[in-house]
Amino acid sequence: MTEFNFKLPDVGEGLSEGEIVRWLVKPGDRVKPDQILAEVETDKAVVEIPSPVPGTIKSLGGKPGDVLKIGAAFAVIEVDASVKLPQQKDHGHAPAATPQPAPAKAAAPDAPAKAAPTLVSAPTASAPTGRVQAAPATRKRATELGVDLATVRGSGPGGRVTTEDVERAAAGGAPTAPSAAHAAAASARLATRLVVPPAGRSDEVIPLRGIRRRIAQAMNESLTVPHIWDWYTLDATKLVEARASLKDEFAKEGVKLTYLPFFIKAIVGALKKFPSFNATLDMTKEEIVYRKRYNIGLAMATDDGLIVPVVHDADMKSIFDLAIEISELAELTRSRKISPDRLADGTFNVTNFGSYGARMGTPIIKPPQVAISGFGAIHDDVIAVGGQALVRPVLPIITSTDHRVNDGEHLGTFVLTLASFLSDPVKLLGRM
Repeated sequence: MTEFNFKLPDVGEGLSEGEIVRWLVKPGDRVKPDQILAEVETDKAVVEIPSPVPGTIKSLGGKPGDVLKIGAAFAVIEVDASVKLPQQKDHGHAPAATPQPAPAKAAAPDAPAKAAPTLVSAPTASAPTGRVQAAPATRKRATELGVDLATVRGSGPGGRVTTEDVERAAAGGAPTAPSAAHAAAASARLATRLVVPPAGRSDEVIPLRGIRRRIAQAMNESLTVPHIWDWYTLDATKLVEARASLKDEFAKEGVKLTYLPFFIKAIVGALKKFPSFNATLDMTKEEIVYRKRYNIGLAMATDDGLIVPVVHDADMKSIFDLAIEISELAELTRSRKISPDRLADGTFNVTNFGSYGARMGTPIIKPPQVAISGFGAIHDDVIAVGGQALVRPVLPIITSTDHRVNDGEHLGTFVLTLASFLSDPVKLLGRM
């Protein structure tokens, strides 16, 4: 018998690590070639890892929640000496690399407490130390009467100076210490206001894992990008009419038509006029790469977090084709069945926060891309039309770009071009 040290393969495009979601086998199990060993999450996609050889599982390289580097030890499979072992790409990781363990979770919030909490005794009145304790209204009254608060002995709870104390001092009355009865009453009032938390209310600590971990990593990368933004609100009357005229026709084909296909077509039109927005930046090589494909990433919210599937070669697809593909990507994304290749190689991203009612936002660039556009909710507003104030449907557009690649002038003209396409969708007909 021979031991085959199976390393975690690169199932995406140049990915560096993967998180074990669950194992479908255990030590001692017999496996066949291509039998699924585990589900691994990598670059926002959950992928299945098959066995490359037949044999018996001797050991596993981690437990659910562990993050393994590509090329790290994934499983040890005992095989017959006659089995031809496949070659594995060397990623520079030792086969016995130890996976990163998931942090231990804190005690559950509803765990019973070991002892009943005790009420904290109220502070007793005392002479003020440091900054005088007094309400803003009391300080204002002291200023009006010319009284130095530092010379007034407070009769309120904890030695707080009251307005009555200030007025008594201004009238020449000697500041007096509160009576024992007064202090006791103040302490009792303070005690009744103390709040005792329920037993066992403690903080919960959870590991940063899955999509949220990748979002956090992406946001760290975005901090390196010097963003500039431009906001524009356009008259969406003709856009609304264009969608309404096509919606029923598309529905007969079983296709739901949203505004997103129009947004994509308009963006592609603007990108063709301004190639510096369909680009990537590599500061290590000090190079700007102008992309010749128009691969539009669509930010989609899921129960697990934000995922960005990509419509590849959007310039070669009609409004109808885009509507079908968007629906398909949404279904695959929300069910976590989308493949890594459909998440890769985006050249420009779109976020449609209007889909959940938001009107404005500040889209964040995903490096190495250099721009992103966001669209708010179409809503009625008063705008100037031909010198008159009229109520029209309007669409907010927000675009951000990397200031290392584009300047404010470039951004402004890009946004105006994008707005011109959407204000008059007839301009998109040649691209449909």
